[in-house]
Amino acid sequence: MVLMFLKNIWVSRITFSQKRFFVINYRQMLKHYLKTTFRYFLSHKIFSFINIIGLATGICVCFFALFYVQFELRRDNYNQKADNIYRLVTDIKTSSGINYESTSTPMGPAIKAAYPGVKDMARVFMDDMILQSNPNNATKEEVAYADSSVFKIFTWPLLRGNIGHIFEAPCNVVLSETAAKKYFGNSDPIGQTMMINGKTKAVVTGIMKDIPYNSHLRVDIIFSITTLVDDDWSRNWTRFGFYTYLLLQPGQSATDLQAKLPAFVNANFNQSEFKYQLALEPLKKVYLYGKPRGHRTGTSESGSITNIYIISIIAVLVLFIACFNFINLATAFSLQRAKEIGVRKVFGASKYQLVLQFFMDAVILCLIAFVIALLFAMLLLPLFNQLVGTVVADSIFHSFQNILTLFLISIIVGVLSGAYPALFLSGFNPISSLKGKIGSSGTGLMLRRSLIVAQFSISIFLIIATAIVYMQLNFMQNQQLGFQKEHKLVVDYQFDSRINQHLDGVKQRLMDIPGVSKVSFSSSIPGTSNNQFNTIIENSKGENQQQKPDVYFIDNNFLKQFRINVIAGRGFSQNLAADSMKSMLINEAMLKSLGFANPNDAIGKRFTQLNHQGTIVGVIKDFHNHSFLEKVQPLTLRVDPGHLTNIAIDITSAKVSATVDKLESAWKNLEPSLPFIYFFADDAYNHQYIAQQRFGSLFICFAIIAIVISCLGLLGLCAFNIAQRKKEIGIRKVLGASASSITAMLSKDFVRLIIIALLIASPISWCAMHNWLQGFAYRINIPVWVFFVSGVSAILIALFTVSFQSVKAAMANPINSIKE
Repeated sequence: MVLMFLKNIWVSRITFSQKRFFVINYRQMLKHYLKTTFRYFLSHKIFSFINIIGLATGICVCFFALFYVQFELRRDNYNQKADNIYRLVTDIKTSSGINYESTSTPMGPAIKAAYPGVKDMARVFMDDMILQSNPNNATKEEVAYADSSVFKIFTWPLLRGNIGHIFEAPCNVVLSETAAKKYFGNSDPIGQTMMINGKTKAVVTGIMKDIPYNSHLRVDIIFSITTLVDDDWSRNWTRFGFYTYLLLQPGQSATDLQAKLPAFVNANFNQSEFKYQLALEPLKKVYLYGKPRGHRTGTSESGSITNIYIISIIAVLVLFIACFNFINLATAFSLQRAKEIGVRKVFGASKYQLVLQFFMDAVILCLIAFVIALLFAMLLLPLFNQLVGTVVADSIFHSFQNILTLFLISIIVGVLSGAYPALFLSGFNPISSLKGKIGSSGTGLMLRRSLIVAQFSISIFLIIATAIVYMQLNFMQNQQLGFQKEHKLVVDYQFDSRINQHLDGVKQRLMDIPGVSKVSFSSSIPGTSNNQFNTIIENSKGENQQQKPDVYFIDNNFLKQFRINVIAGRGFSQNLAADSMKSMLINEAMLKSLGFANPNDAIGKRFTQLNHQGTIVGVIKDFHNHSFLEKVQPLTLRVDPGHLTNIAIDITSAKVSATVDKLESAWKNLEPSLPFIYFFADDAYNHQYIAQQRFGSLFICFAIIAIVISCLGLLGLCAFNIAQRKKEIGIRKVLGASASSITAMLSKDFVRLIIIALLIASPISWCAMHNWLQGFAYRINIPVWVFFVSGVSAILIALFTVSFQSVKAAMANPINSIKE
């Protein structure tokens, strides 16, 4: 390779009047640099492979992280009027805390009428229902009820239908392109009918483009608001559940409108019991900064800015590890080029030319890694979309800005990694270089060790963090919930009066099926949405205390079937007529909010709820009807057949599918027009953690990638270290050293560095994960053993990584090593 230097003439000789001038042939010089670079890569295949794959993987991780972070940060940015759109929300201060509510039906129209600065408003109510266009395609769908103005406020283009007429009547419905294709295939859906819950006809009046994935509000089916709202509801200021969006006039200040809302509240709300406060949330901040509002959030999603920070930091750390690898190996292997540098200098190479060569080597290697990273990203993008549960991008070329950013990062990494060998090695004395007297300097050795410590500090941090994330997710899913959720098939029959009027007959028919052991009816199942109603209960001071608790309506079998314990008083009884409507159970959280220390003291206290009055007959033990992300809230339970909508069926048979078939057959006999749509209670409860599970999976994947990249770097450095000490190893073997002692000698330096990394990573990871756990109402205590196990795991991984090279060197013929 060095001799090839002599064959490449970089200057052209030109003669003018017997004088010779030398002009640099830059094209020839560049060609020589490239040729030398690729020959060097081919002669150091392991070094090149480790560097390219490690850096390509790091860039690929950053690529996906950029896509994900931008997708999350740009939620709702597709709306052309996004800067002028605000969500109206309500905070209700009660005796038990603050309820974060949405809005009621009359709020939007009243604000638009009162304030000229509001150009338009739209109300959206999330729900679910069973839809079908023929007997064979019944599906339970997430839907919305909305004003037609929703298509003026949001950028949801109508492909078919007139915005002024699409919602002229109740049960008018607009379908997305996807929903239209699903229910009607290639036929024209306009004017076609669909069945709602097997009994009500809806008419398709419009087709809209699919709402983009980066919308906090995403549905495929929108009904006219008059399908849901009657005159009584439209005048009820305290019946919440609607999301109200306001479009402000251009130039209208949201701050000015916010300042007028307290007067609006005082004019329309009774503030004697509850304190109501309205606020405006900018549309672009609703997803990441807005609180989940109300009890039926449906497909209105909320994100976590904390998780965005975490994913961003992890991606940067992975890239750092890849860069540290690159710089570490580049500086280490550059020492093997000392004789090449000496020959180049003897034949007249300038320091500038040597510096340029080293920079070109590093930059070209980084650009190759960049191209491979693009190929990785193209292949893995569908898997990444599946991992995060949405389509963050349909192509890696979705954002040219991302590609340009990572391209520039690749160039910068190349320049930084080439800087040390370029500036350090280019200054070698040619005589010393040719004699082989150039060794690893103290500065270079310290740099490499520091980078190894930095790499494994990050890796150990990620191992500890991954373990804690996994333990917290496992804790939430397997902790005692206060009820039994297993082996329960649930049918949501959408409050169908045909079922509610014949509860006993339906229950008996289902109980007759072999494999069915218990049946109960309720308004909600733990893990799903539930109602909240204004309730007045006599507290420990004998005063009427008003609050808005979670509300379950159940039958007499619910508590027994779900194994919810009564700790004072009694449960509901079919033999007591007063238990229908006039009796109430409360949980321990409600007991505490009323000021009772002894559960028995609450028995017999009066209540008023939904215009029904009665007494508390029992207190149940708290159970987690919502996820572990929030504390158990005050809860009341009553018997009221009109509010029942779920049938929970315990299946004891080992042949679950056969039992389900029998249930479906019985259902068709009970209610032929209502499709048999079911889910399992444990799946519904675990679905609450889907966002945390996806975050955990993403976290774990990135952590594993970081560890693998670190090990690749360690493997390369181990190979370099062995090559540098080859003669020493041969001499030691000749003098009687065993293979195990040589392996230990080669490994101990790496182990020492990893122990230092553990000492650095442990306190940092404890602080970071302690802060992360504060976001959970119920959380694990970080155990000490996780740091010890993580450290041991890192050491074992490192030893496993270097063992192959170390054992190979220890078993080599010492004569061959000494000869070399």
